[in-house]
Amino acid sequence: MADQWLKTCKEYLSYVRRPFQSIPVRQLWKSHQSNWADAFQEWSVLQFYMGAVTAVVMGVIGTLDGHSVISVSIEVVIRIIFAYVLAHLSWFAVVRKKGCFCVLFACCQCPFVLLLWGVLSMLWGVFGMVASVKDLWHCVFCIAAPCVQATYSTILIYMGLCCFKLWIEHGSEIIPPVVEMQGPRAEIVGVAQTV
Repeated sequence: MADQWLKTCKEYLSYVRRPFQSIPVRQLWKSHQSNWADAFQEWSVLQFYMGAVTAVVMGVIGTLDGHSVISVSIEVVIRIIFAYVLAHLSWFAVVRKKGCFCVLFACCQCPFVLLLWGVLSMLWGVFGMVASVKDLWHCVFCIAAPCVQATYSTILIYMGLCCFKLWIEHGSEIIPPVVEMQGPRAEIVGVAQTV
C-alpha cells in the first residue's frame, strides 16, 4: 500500500501546484457539490496550504516569544512536511482508494472507512475550534495563531463533510454483505505426508 501511495506523489503534487482546477474556490464553500471526491481533493490541498501557513505563524510567534531561531525553523519544516504527508495520505485514502485506513501492517478498505475519516476529521476540526477560542486572549500578538487555527479547523470540518457525502454516495454501508479476508496459504498440521 505504501508503494501505491508513493506512486501518487507526482499526481498529488500537480494538484498542490495548481489548486482549484476541478472546483473553483467560490463553489467549494457550498453545501452541494457535483463531485464530492473533487471537493475533498481541493479541501486536502487547502489543508496542506493552511497547515504550512499555521507552521509559519507558529514559528514567528515562537521566535517573538524568545525561542531559538534554529529550533523554531526545524519545527516549522517538520510541521510543513507533516502537513503535506497528512494531506496527501488523506487524499489517497479517501479519493484514490475510496475508503482506506492503514494501521501498522494491516489495511482496511471499504466504504465505511469514509465515514470513519469523516467523523475523525470533523472531531479534529471541532477540537481545533475549541482550542483556538481558548487561546484567543493568550497574548496581544498571539491573536494570529487562533485565527489561523480556526481557519484550519474549518477546512477539516468541510473535509469531514465531503467524506460523509462520499460515504452516502457509496450506499451508506456500515457492514458489507460479504466480508473477504485473504492471507497466506496455511499448511494443515497433522496431515499424512507421502514420500
